[in-house]
This record gives sequence, structure tokens and C-alpha cells, in this order.
Amino acid sequence: MRNIKTAVNQNINYLVMVSVCLILIISISFNSLAKDKVFLNIGTTNQTSSSYGYYVQLLKVFNKYAPHFKATVIETGAAVDNIRRLARGEIEAGLAMDDPMYQAYHGLGKWEGEPVSELRTLLMWTKNMVPYVVRADSDIYSVYDLDGLPFSPGMRGSGNEASCEMILGFLGIEPKWFRGSLADAIDAMKDRRIVGTNKGSNLNKPDAAFLELQTFMKLRPLNWPNDLIEKVKAEYPYLPTATIPAGTFNGQTEDVNTWGMVMGDVATSNMSEEVGYDWVKASFDGKDMLAIVYPEVNDIDWVEVTLESTIPLHAGTIKYFREMGVEIPEELIPPEVN
Repeated sequence: MRNIKTAVNQNINYLVMVSVCLILIISISFNSLAKDKVFLNIGTTNQTSSSYGYYVQLLKVFNKYAPHFKATVIETGAAVDNIRRLARGEIEAGLAMDDPMYQAYHGLGKWEGEPVSELRTLLMWTKNMVPYVVRADSDIYSVYDLDGLPFSPGMRGSGNEASCEMILGFLGIEPKWFRGSLADAIDAMKDRRIVGTNKGSNLNKPDAAFLELQTFMKLRPLNWPNDLIEKVKAEYPYLPTATIPAGTFNGQTEDVNTWGMVMGDVATSNMSEEVGYDWVKASFDGKDMLAIVYPEVNDIDWVEVTLESTIPLHAGTIKYFREMGVEIPEELIPPEVN
């Protein structure tokens, strides 16, 4: 009987020890998971833009490939607004375009004398054209005809707005600026309160905003002659250009020269290398998912376009690219990376 009691006691002690160990293991696991969580506020753009849908889909990509990311998409005024929020530490990453990124990093334009030297490129994921469009029934055929007329430079706080103001201002063209959201500009075009607007469009296709407008009116994209482009680029050599192929807009019979933009994700050097690496890796792993809502990403070599960045790359981006065997140009390597 004594042997049976001893055996029972030993078994009970063993079970107690196993239970304690399991509790400790589970506790440690939960603590580790809690430590691994990364909370991200992502600045995007107006909900009416197709770029906003890209970031909503990116959350699904993170859920699958970077589940430790607890990300929130925030509707903002786009590039300029996002860069300012990054500088203030209000968001961890956001949408931006190459020209405001260059200006912010070097302290030019809206950042005159106040450079955001910690700004870093995470991933550039599309190239867009930026058509300047007017109503086809107007007498406007040149950007100089916009002088003194009501015109939207783009969504308030966006890179388009900043670039449009800078370019037309340099040329001495002073429209009556219409300020507001993308939806405000669309409504103003429909109501004939403004003569035109500009908006980034995916590669060489009309953006959803232009498609909507074309159901109410015919649009004319304004051509930028080569000599005019050369004049502007002599002052702002970092500005990209693009071509609007004939037939892009209803009634457009010839190719049209315009400005372009490279668009993608930016952060600051405050984001850790590990988080930046996980962001870029998840984006590449989930590229097919992103193409569901933004098909143009299938036509873009993300490595090539990211290496065209006008500012240094994030440490995590460099780590991921180097693992792929990509050689990083020296000017894109920030001081925090060896």
C-alpha cells in the first residue's frame, strides 16, 4: 500500500511539474508574441484614389506574410502631407512621390531650409503619368492658357499639387487655384466651376477620377512641348516626364507629352532595419495579391524602379536587396548602413 501511495504521489508531482512547465512555456510564448507586435500607422491618400485601394490590400498582405504587423491605413492628403506627418512622428510609413521626396530630403520647395534628412525610401512600386486635363469644349490648348483661370493643381497636400504649383509658378503662369480634395475637383469640373485639373494615373491609363469625368464630358490632355519641358528640367532636373499615348482619352488622336512620377512607400531612419526588411519582403511575397487591386504593379520591376529613388534607401530595403544579390548604388546608401 505504501508503495502505491508513493507511486501516486510521484505521478502527481510529475504532473504538477509538467503543468508548471507548460504554463511557463505558454506564458513565455505569449510574452514573445506581444514583444514582436509592430504597430504601424500608414499615411495614404484620398479614398477616391486607386492608390488608397493598394494600401487597403497591403493590410491583407501583411496579415498573411507579416502577421506581427498591426497596421492601420490613414486617409491623408497624400505625399506632402505624409512626409510632414513622418517628420512629426505621427505615422511610421506612407505614400510619397519622387519629386516631393527629393525636395523634402534636400530642404527645397515647401521644405525650404527645413530638410527631412531622415527620410528613406522603402519601396517604389509604380510609375505614373500626370495628365493636365481641361474640358474638350474649352479654348484651352496650352498650359499658358491656364493663366488667370480656375484650375485645380491636384488634391490638397499632394505631391501633384506641390509640383504643379512649382512648375507653373516657374513659368510665370498664375491660375486661380482651386483647393480641395480629389472629389471636390471632380465635382467642380462637372459643375464648370474650374476649367481643369491634374491627377496621377497608373502607367499610361486614365485614373478612376478621369474615367468618371469622361462619363460626363470629353477631356483634353494638354501637351507639354519638348522645349518647354527642357526649360523646366533645366531648373528642376529631378522631375520625370511621361507620354500619354493616343487614344488614352476619348478623342485624343496623338501622343501627348506630360509630367510623370514614381510612387511608393517611404519611412524614416527611425524605423528599424528589421521592420523595414519585413515590410519590403512581405510586399514582394504578396505582389500577386496587390496586383488584384492595382494590376499595374505586374508591369513594374520593383527593384529597378526603387533604385531610381531620389533619396537614400531604408536600411531594411538594402538588406533585402542585398540578399537578392542586388548591388546598391553608393548614393542610395544612408549613413546608418555600412
